[in-house]
Amino acid sequence: MKYGQRASNFIRRFVGPGEDSNIVCFKFWQLVPAGGCPYRCAYCFLQTVPWFRFNPDQLYGLVYTNVDDMLSELKDWLDDPVQKMLIVGELQDGLVFDTAFKKVTGKPLTHWIIPLFANQKRHRLIFLTKSTEVQHALKLEPTDRVVFSWSVNAEEVGRKWEHGAPLPSKRFEAAEKMKKAGWPIRFRLDPMVPYNNWKNGYAQAIDKINSIGPEMVTLGALRATSAKSLCRASKANGRDSSIFDYLIEEKDPSGFKYRIPFESQVEMFQFAIKQVKEGITPALCKEDASLWKKVGLKFDGCHCLLGRKDAVVQESSLFGTSANSENVLSRRIAIG
Repeated sequence: MKYGQRASNFIRRFVGPGEDSNIVCFKFWQLVPAGGCPYRCAYCFLQTVPWFRFNPDQLYGLVYTNVDDMLSELKDWLDDPVQKMLIVGELQDGLVFDTAFKKVTGKPLTHWIIPLFANQKRHRLIFLTKSTEVQHALKLEPTDRVVFSWSVNAEEVGRKWEHGAPLPSKRFEAAEKMKKAGWPIRFRLDPMVPYNNWKNGYAQAIDKINSIGPEMVTLGALRATSAKSLCRASKANGRDSSIFDYLIEEKDPSGFKYRIPFESQVEMFQFAIKQVKEGITPALCKEDASLWKKVGLKFDGCHCLLGRKDAVVQESSLFGTSANSENVLSRRIAIG
């Protein structure tokens, strides 16, 4: 674990796909209190991020200690009258550094930032994680302003390609503790992999998701911006690169990512959506509009947003900026 001062902004926008893309993904807000991740997932895109390529010692965790600067930015961000969601977990695991923050700053990360969100009613915060480190958050009063979201998978996928991370079954246990304590919960079943016996493995995962009852479950399949580069990086880092055998040589219709075969995605997503019980909102993550159409899934928001009426959706030039943009989005997905 490394420690340092962050010189650039703690809060930033996700760049996302180009404006001419049909990828349904929006320029969400993210908080960067740390970088990297101590887990060794074979498919982790951080392995090809230029910063970590040139600073490989920081890939497994860099905690920023200038908390006062972070809190100042957060307070300014929270003053914005436009409702927004802020995600912790895009360039790092959102929860795994909680104890590290306590060690170097006197308080866990959750204790620094959750009270700021609990004291207002406009914005929400979401922690995206594979960690089971919930002991610090459990000491706080639950609030509907803060969501905890676990990236989960079939147990076999977790065991084979998510080395160092708690097994999905352990993540479900952590999520269940938080849900019982009164916290809002979400899941990302991502990246789905069409391994042998995948239906059985994902049926078991979805049964557990249904039993916990999150407010949303977002589906995603294995993907890579540069499959060959990520495969090489995974091998160089001593990770199991066999997972990349499932990727094909062609990118998705928007040219955004290398993916598993389109029909395999459709089959896996339709299987999962049918299994998810009523009352849990399903969504897809960073997928082409043609896939939403093929799967038959209506856009109702996605993981990093407040919902389909989030201002981030409204401002997107891809789907229009008028009050009618929700209808434009629906038509775009329907038409493909």
